[in-house]
Amino acid sequence: MQSLSLVGLTGALLLSPLTIVAQEAPASLATLQLADGTSVALLEWKLSYEFAIWRKKDRISNAKSETRDSSTLLLGKKNYPIAGDTLTLTHREEGDSFRVASMSLKLAGELKIEAPDKDAIAPNLEKDYLYQPRSLDISGMTLSGIGRSFCIVSFSALVDCGRTETTRVVGIDFN
Repeated sequence: MQSLSLVGLTGALLLSPLTIVAQEAPASLATLQLADGTSVALLEWKLSYEFAIWRKKDRISNAKSETRDSSTLLLGKKNYPIAGDTLTLTHREEGDSFRVASMSLKLAGELKIEAPDKDAIAPNLEKDYLYQPRSLDISGMTLSGIGRSFCIVSFSALVDCGRTETTRVVGIDFN
């Protein structure tokens, strides 16, 4: 009788951690395909829109860099949900840099490459400030726990995304 209850107790203890792990919510995962053919998985990813703001009377050299995080793709005034979708990017070479020539979502199709609207990124910006979008980045943790960030697309000539094949993002699967 004791051996039967010992077996039951041992089984319950062994199954408990498995049950707890199964009940945890899975972390968000984005798999980036790079131009060199490698891929990088990012856990708990987020999209970050970088932009500069400065007072109309000030010089652009006084601009402050700001970021706004999002889990959706913002282009112009449109907001695209990306969970479960795949973003594909093609690039064109411009001198010694590369610019995104086209982008598409598997579910939404071809997208117009345009900087996010000021009201979408900086809705509370005072009227005496100017707004200049710079880039769209993705950041997260690799499977080994290292924080990584990749520039996806540049909205400004001042920002150069993906100069090398090891940093140029050509696709993202948002799982």
